[in-house]
Amino acid sequence: MQLVILGVHQRTAPIAIREQLAFSADRMEPALAALHEYADEGFIISTCNRVEICALASSGGDLIAQLTRFLAAWHGIDAALIVPHLYSFSGAAAVEHLYRLAAGLDSMVVGEDQIVSQLKEALMAAHLHGTIGSVLHRLLHSALATGKQVRTNTGISRNHLSVVSVALDLARIERGQLAHERILLLGAGHMAELALKHLRSETAGQLVIINRSFARAEALAYQYGATAWPIEQLEAALIASDIVICCTSAPRPLIDTAMAARAAAGRQRALLLLDLAVPRDVELAVRAVAGVVLYDVDDMAPICEANRAARSAEVEHAEQLVAEAVSRFMEWWSTQQVVPTIRAIRERAEAIRAAEIQRTLARCPELSDAERQAIDALSAAIVNKLLHDPIATLKDPAAGEEIRVAAQRLFQVSLEPS
Repeated sequence: MQLVILGVHQRTAPIAIREQLAFSADRMEPALAALHEYADEGFIISTCNRVEICALASSGGDLIAQLTRFLAAWHGIDAALIVPHLYSFSGAAAVEHLYRLAAGLDSMVVGEDQIVSQLKEALMAAHLHGTIGSVLHRLLHSALATGKQVRTNTGISRNHLSVVSVALDLARIERGQLAHERILLLGAGHMAELALKHLRSETAGQLVIINRSFARAEALAYQYGATAWPIEQLEAALIASDIVICCTSAPRPLIDTAMAARAAAGRQRALLLLDLAVPRDVELAVRAVAGVVLYDVDDMAPICEANRAARSAEVEHAEQLVAEAVSRFMEWWSTQQVVPTIRAIRERAEAIRAAEIQRTLARCPELSDAERQAIDALSAAIVNKLLHDPIATLKDPAAGEEIRVAAQRLFQVSLEPS
């Protein structure tokens, strides 16, 4: 059984690559259905700084190569263009990566907890569309439980930092306090709501929300004391704003160079655009527009690295907790891997024992029922004792695949792929 995670991250691929590989929520169902043709089980994580596929397959083929083909085929991209940016983890390394991810150790902002909701969404989507089985279900739930343990027992998530909070720190560096800034939120998802929570107690200026779903924008605006505008008024909202925080899941940019230039015309201070979306909400060429300052998620990396260095002690403690949890999962999984082999060996041994007992007792009609039961119990005890040590060895997490294959050959049992 192969367990593989394949993906790209901010560390390995620029936005120009990541946005081509992003999976939108409204296309997740067909994407998972397509993934199911390459693997027995699987789920997909797609965020502003990573795209990852976690898959389990019983076939003996190269699962990493299969997932690479899936990723390229689904997005209509030449695989040769993305291979240099891909990373992969297999077996225990894949388990460790997922646990570290759930704990916020592999996030752009160390300790952030937005990844928890993203993992839960990935689990829910895979469960809903039937692409997750018992192993990956247990793996994800165990990873989420470990993430909760890490945040409870360390200070890694102190101050609840996130990509949004880092973006707002950048805004403060540019503008000072945000109390009287006119702020536009483009989007109404998790990141937009997180931004509203940060801004609610800080800004007394204009706060406008625009989203493709006006009803969603209205609901958020009502909850946080903001104003909702229809997306048709996006350019007017840009003109009326000082800072724009972009975090939609739109498949293509919503703000182009011409729109940005018109919004920036005649300003005394630059229009500040914080684009947290992948794919991008703002065309990259907007950087060249006079009177506009544009930051995207990759521009926030230096602040995030400084945050990680400041929490090095907490990170070390968190890594220890993750290592212990990974060890527990691998012990469980190694047992699951050999269960079919153990079952097959027991069934073969029992079939041989039952046949020999039947043949022997048929030649001894003079035996009483009690004597027959005693002989049957004796033969069962002998078989169990003979099998005890081989089965204990198979269950040992350190035994490895070679022992399982050797046991199948020694006991002459053949298994269908599982």
